[in-house]
Amino acid sequence: MEKRSGDKAAAANGAAAPKKARTTVLRRAPPPKKDPEPQPGHVAAEEEPKTLDVTLASLDALECPLCFAPFEAEIFQCKNGHAACGSCCDRVRGTCPSCGDPIGAIRCRPLEAAIASMLVPCSFASAGCDRRRLRYAERRAHEASSCHHAPCACPLPGCAFSGLQHLLHDHIRDAHHQAAGDDGEGAAAAAVGFVREATVALRRSEAFRVLLHAQDSRVFLLLNGGGVPFGRSLSLLALGPRPAAAGGGTLEYTVVVRAADGGGGALSLSASGPVPCARRWAGHHPTDGFLFVPDAYWSSSGTVSVTVHLGTEAGGRGAGAGGRRQALLDASCTTK
Repeated sequence: MEKRSGDKAAAANGAAAPKKARTTVLRRAPPPKKDPEPQPGHVAAEEEPKTLDVTLASLDALECPLCFAPFEAEIFQCKNGHAACGSCCDRVRGTCPSCGDPIGAIRCRPLEAAIASMLVPCSFASAGCDRRRLRYAERRAHEASSCHHAPCACPLPGCAFSGLQHLLHDHIRDAHHQAAGDDGEGAAAAAVGFVREATVALRRSEAFRVLLHAQDSRVFLLLNGGGVPFGRSLSLLALGPRPAAAGGGTLEYTVVVRAADGGGGALSLSASGPVPCARRWAGHHPTDGFLFVPDAYWSSSGTVSVTVHLGTEAGGRGAGAGGRRQALLDASCTTK
């Protein structure tokens, strides 16, 4: 009781009792547990990659704002953040059309990485294509020349037909059997159906001639371009997808041109290589990979003798002579 009274007296006199210092005890965290060593024959489960499903309200962010083509490889930007593909940077000569600053030296790495990691389905998945996890940068090439469920467009002027490869073959055979060529002068040329051989009259003014192969319902275009000086460019195009890998290899062609009326020194010209495939012909002739036919090879009536051999290369072009199979197709196109 006296002690308590003394405490009260001290408090009354303003002498505060000293407080005990508060201390924090630091304890070392226990070391992390080590994973047990794998036992013989034990296979550790791989960590699942992290994925994120995203829906874009507009695809403009994934397309070049200058050519409107999907970004596929290198993407460049100016210092203000305006993006463009490499081809457009060359076309605008390194000047950003939006702000006038230089463009073409700074890569847009984050957008490149994002696009490279995107997986998208083929646009023709609803038609039966099983490629439901394509890389975004590969989808356009797949849909343009590889997808066997993508429709092919009729090459005849004014025709809006579009269908699968075999349907296109039947359409041209039935609807355009008397008009399956375009000479640029209003004259129509008939389609040529063949299995091993066909004879057509190729004129100098004829932009293309249709060859129909009934065995596999393929449609070929013998293109006759005039975008080269002092001659014409001959090339071949298959309307439809590339042959399936399990179906027997790559389509190959050989084109041989012999001078009409003995002109051009009576020498023959030839070219060979893989047949390019496409869903539609946009009216453009190739700027490379064609056979150049000088003016001297064309007769006074504007005709020339062309022989086209089509076959398949088994095991790819590197298989050599031993890998080349017997020609599947052999079409001879000879003018009269």
